[in-house]
Amino acid sequence: MRSILGLLHRVYAGLLMLYPKAFQEEYGEELQFVFDLSVDEAATKGGFELEGLILRELVSLPKAVFLEHLRERRNEKMIRNFDSYFNFAPGSWKEYLTALIPFFLAGGLIPVLNYLGRAGVATNAVSTVIMLALFGLFLILLVVGVKVGMPRWSLPYLGYLLAILRTYLFSIIFGTPIYFLFRNLRDQSLLFIDILWDGIFWYGLLTAIVVLIITSRTIPSFQRFRSDWTQLCFILYGSVPFALWMTFDAYVGDEPYMFASFLVLAVGAWFYLRSQGQWTRFGSLFVALTLAISIAAAGKAILIPAQDWPFTIDQGLVVAEVKHTIIMWGWFAAGMLLPVAARFLPQSDRSSHTTVSDG
Repeated sequence: MRSILGLLHRVYAGLLMLYPKAFQEEYGEELQFVFDLSVDEAATKGGFELEGLILRELVSLPKAVFLEHLRERRNEKMIRNFDSYFNFAPGSWKEYLTALIPFFLAGGLIPVLNYLGRAGVATNAVSTVIMLALFGLFLILLVVGVKVGMPRWSLPYLGYLLAILRTYLFSIIFGTPIYFLFRNLRDQSLLFIDILWDGIFWYGLLTAIVVLIITSRTIPSFQRFRSDWTQLCFILYGSVPFALWMTFDAYVGDEPYMFASFLVLAVGAWFYLRSQGQWTRFGSLFVALTLAISIAAAGKAILIPAQDWPFTIDQGLVVAEVKHTIIMWGWFAAGMLLPVAARFLPQSDRSSHTTVSDG
């Protein structure tokens, strides 16, 4: 009898191999344990209990195996179909329009809504609803981008999120020690102090880029940022619209300059997604960044004399605001040059064969 029970246990273990592999790994040991326990219990009862158990298993097993394979195929098809919706062809209009939403959020929609609000066309409630709806779409696409492996179109979403974090988190972390160290020098006209102080808002972004560079050289799943280093630049590029929106905070009449900067950034993103060579892609981002911030600096110089601020507005204020905008460009430019500098670091034999040619 013992030999028969042992044979039944082995036969059932072999039958479990008919299930899908994932099902075996998750439930195989549990099913084997329940079957072994049932066989032992049926054998102790005697009669036809053991035969009845075997008959029930033989009848139900083929159906269960078939249903599990069918369910696995359906799940794979659903996942494959979901991913395919966002697997846009490189340089396609779908990839471009999806990548453009973070730019449109701060650079396109906010200026338009502000202008319509002042003109009395759109109420605050309508503007808020539109903003929340688009920001909700932004969050959904960000989650989808993470789900499908962060393709190129999703990288500006990450940059935009980092820009928000740098305002409400990174600036506090990095700004507090700098404030206490250099607060006595804050009011002095020292370029170094201005650069250091303005950098409070950008240290977090640069730190994130440095972390991604390090992980791309150590973790295989981040190898893509080493193979195509311009993707790190595209992440940083996605934070520029939010930065421009912040730099025009408290300005009245900034909408034309914000919108013009947004259009320049949108064209730069289009050239990036359409270009083949890495240096061409980098150049499109760097040139667009420079032009967009130049428009912002010029807009400030034009707008400041017309602002109704509760303090004295003179030429010194114009120079200071333009200087801060140029310094902001310098921090973004430094962030984009970090991946370029990382290309010239020594490469290990293990990963050098995966590096993509610059084209």
